[in-house]
Amino acid sequence: MSTVAAPIGPGDASRLGQVERYDTLAARNSRLAIGDTLTVRVRRFEREAGAMVQEFRLPYQRAMRVLDALNWIAENVASDLAYRWFCGAKMCGTCAVRMNGREVLACWEAVEPEMTIEPLRNLPVIRDLVVDRAPLDRKVESLEPWIERTEPYAGFPERLSHKDMESASKALDCIACMACYSACPVVGLGDLTNFAGPAPLVQLGQTALDPRNDPAKVARALAQTDIFSCVSCYKCEEVCPASIPIVTRVIEPLKARAAALVPAMARHPNVLRRIVAARGRVDPGALVLGVQGFAALRNLPRIWRMLARGKINPARTLLGLKTAAATAARRLLGGTV
Repeated sequence: MSTVAAPIGPGDASRLGQVERYDTLAARNSRLAIGDTLTVRVRRFEREAGAMVQEFRLPYQRAMRVLDALNWIAENVASDLAYRWFCGAKMCGTCAVRMNGREVLACWEAVEPEMTIEPLRNLPVIRDLVVDRAPLDRKVESLEPWIERTEPYAGFPERLSHKDMESASKALDCIACMACYSACPVVGLGDLTNFAGPAPLVQLGQTALDPRNDPAKVARALAQTDIFSCVSCYKCEEVCPASIPIVTRVIEPLKARAAALVPAMARHPNVLRRIVAARGRVDPGALVLGVQGFAALRNLPRIWRMLARGKINPARTLLGLKTAAATAARRLLGGTV
């Protein structure tokens, strides 16, 4: 049986990894015949008993989804298996789990011959595959993701251009499945950052990117997000079942709003932009000094390591040497910040 995956068209970059792993929907469905045995390992958890992995074997049925496999297990083998689902049609977002190390909607994802199914990460587990949404919901609520207007309605219908609403409308496709929140490596760092996470930012983006919202209110919300801790790894976009361009159309526009409304939050990117505009290149030494000031000189062991590895060049930094690209960089970046 062929394992060659169907080609992915341009613009569908979030699926490129599936092509590399021969893991597209068509490829997966072609690997199984009706009646073949599936091996499903489910991570089970109870507060009293702790965590364990339980293995099940079940027959493959035509067009079987992960949710169908869980239903078969609950109906035939383990009636106490805990998992969530409501619509079964990619609308409610409640059935999100991790399957073979990636976040999926159980109601929409095709089964594989062997599967390990786990609860979402970065949230407390209540039982088996059911996670507690309360911490995320409290975080979203604290951001006040609703519109407060400072000016009265101009009239009905209200004129809103596509350009004004483009990013906010993308965020409105969110089904609150929390797959992106589970996949985010920065959220996984715990208390090392105060990053709100992609899911709350998408909820915030629905109104913070709306031109009718009060800028002061948007600034208060963005100040709580630590949005510049986002490393733009695109893991959130890769797992989003609604195909929302979370980084490019939500988080990056929110970063721009934060830089404009709360400039102190954007110290690192603003310093980087100023250096590139002035010198036509990234100068790591100038960047460290610009962000940390002379306090950076206190960490001498780190400075020596950077010197030894050629990461910094004090002479070039102090002389402010420019490259031939400086003029073009200044024109593209609109001068210094």
